[in-house]
Amino acid sequence: MAGRSLTQLPGSCPITWFVIGANAVTFVVAFVGGGSIWEPFIFRTSAILKAPWSILTYPLIGAGGIVWVLLGGYMMWLFGGGLERAWGAVGYVRFLVLVTAVTALGLWLGTVLLVRPAFLAGLALPLATATVAWAAANPSERLMLYFVLPIEARWLGIGTAVLVFFSFSFPLGFFALAGCAVAWWYVRTGRYVLSGGTTRRRPRRSGRPEPSPTLNPLALYRRWRLKRQFTRLMRGSAAREDRELH
Repeated sequence: MAGRSLTQLPGSCPITWFVIGANAVTFVVAFVGGGSIWEPFIFRTSAILKAPWSILTYPLIGAGGIVWVLLGGYMMWLFGGGLERAWGAVGYVRFLVLVTAVTALGLWLGTVLLVRPAFLAGLALPLATATVAWAAANPSERLMLYFVLPIEARWLGIGTAVLVFFSFSFPLGFFALAGCAVAWWYVRTGRYVLSGGTTRRRPRRSGRPEPSPTLNPLALYRRWRLKRQFTRLMRGSAAREDRELH
């Protein structure tokens, strides 16, 4: 029953909802004073051998203030959810594991070369990779940034990469971009190579992430309500036809 209810959440993206939910739970637990139990799951470049699993678990640990947890979760639902609906659970999980691990390993390599410790926790870099991947698949799609500013997806992806670069001290930002670079590669060729296909780009219906023409949550909510009402209407019509036949 729990899995069924999860798939019925808005957007039909249960993996994305699991990641968002994990961030919300871990943030609340840390807020009330139990944050120490999540320490082993935060990726620290100086403790990679002591906690190698943290290479994959750091995106599940809510970090930052409540505003970022809510905003990051919303953006992950938009872009990560779009990727999940297009690629399916298997392709999307493969993408998340790949970019999560490569981001951590790239940052670790940078700290080894520069002798500077660093750590990762939360949705920031996984969200950046999802945004870059979505933008790489829909470069000409126009979005309404902050609900009023039109911007092409390609520039959103480039801007996201720039933000990642400046989020770390120079030149550590170069290494932090490893996940974004792999995300772009995964969309262009990697997904087809890893799934045993060719490197030729496929049509949108076979797995290209669906466009999101607006970042307005009210418009997205109305779209979801209309889809839900249509589904209920079709189910009711089918039930009436079944009763008439019997």
